[in-house]
Amino acid sequence: MAALDFGLVGLLVAAMSGIMAGDFPAHFLRDDGKRTATANERVVMDLLHRQGPASRADLARLTGLAPHSITRLVEPLLDRGLVREGTPQPMGVGKPSTRLAIVADAAFSVGVSVTTDSVALVLLDLSGAVVGRATAPLASVDLDVAAQQIAAMIDTAATTAALDLARRVGIGIGVTGYFIGDGARLNPPAQLDPWALVPLDTMLAERLGGPVWIDNDGNVAAVGEMMLGAGRDARDFAYLYFAAGFGGGVVADGMPMRGTHGNAGEFASILPEGWPQPNLESLRRFLVEQHCRDYPDLHAMLAGFDPHDPAIDGWLDACTPSLNLVASAISATLDPNLIVLGGRLPPALAERIAARIRLTNPARRGHHRPAARIVPSTLTEDAAAIGAAMLPLRAAFFG
Repeated sequence: MAALDFGLVGLLVAAMSGIMAGDFPAHFLRDDGKRTATANERVVMDLLHRQGPASRADLARLTGLAPHSITRLVEPLLDRGLVREGTPQPMGVGKPSTRLAIVADAAFSVGVSVTTDSVALVLLDLSGAVVGRATAPLASVDLDVAAQQIAAMIDTAATTAALDLARRVGIGIGVTGYFIGDGARLNPPAQLDPWALVPLDTMLAERLGGPVWIDNDGNVAAVGEMMLGAGRDARDFAYLYFAAGFGGGVVADGMPMRGTHGNAGEFASILPEGWPQPNLESLRRFLVEQHCRDYPDLHAMLAGFDPHDPAIDGWLDACTPSLNLVASAISATLDPNLIVLGGRLPPALAERIAARIRLTNPARRGHHRPAARIVPSTLTEDAAAIGAAMLPLRAAFFG
């Protein structure tokens, strides 16, 4: 791995942070009372998160910094309990080497994914491991009632995981919909009308006890896939988010591409008016209307249907041209390594979809353009909730 460009640190943090309201708890701040970590400390923390335990010599090699500079960076992290030092290990001739590692229980974050019919929640420790989870139908679209439901789910999950609530660094929330270009005001589907065009960041920070980060579900799902899923080893990929709607996110050169207004990855807008939208709500309606399946809502379908059901072939036949167009546009425009199929899509159905997609890629002089691989998400948890939970951790300590 080449030495890191420290000038990119601020860009990376901004790109991954979404929109924030509220302040970090004071005990997470450095002695200056203003920052949770310096730019250089973030780089060290990020390396330990991505690479795992490493010696000071490893960190010096990876960052291009002198060993004594690494020591100055590491000492405050050790003093604050964010990093620990292992037992010295013999490494041939010379002084035994000690490996540094992130202290997983030094902090945790909450990630919430709010869709038209459900709430999914994960808790991540500082190492990025999932230590708690919950999912439930959305009790009400009323913002106050939904916030009470989310707060209760957080408390229950944290208690079950035996987590100290004082170690909560923040709450990331992914909401279905697109930004209108005015802060955290989103334009969600009609089913979430009370969430539309309001300052969700400040409203939810007040109700949940901030700080709170807001982003759309496609963006945060791409972050989750980048950190813990199929995108972990891909510098460039597009993420297709299948839920009640259809959207996604983009990672370019190892950083989420949010776009000018936070709406990069609104892939449904590629489709001409009248083309089938390849979302799971359209699949639910297809199965109910054409095959008399008893699925009153999307939550019920995902809990009860068989993704291998041959009846799904009719929906796939209708949606495949739409998916071919979207995937071809992504491949031609972004030239990614991967196109990841995820969201609330069951893995078996993702496999069926991936096998059908064909990219527009005519040969010239016997050669085709190198094309993206189309793969299912490898995350078993809700990718949007995981990505949302990464926002506070990255904003505080990583990048």
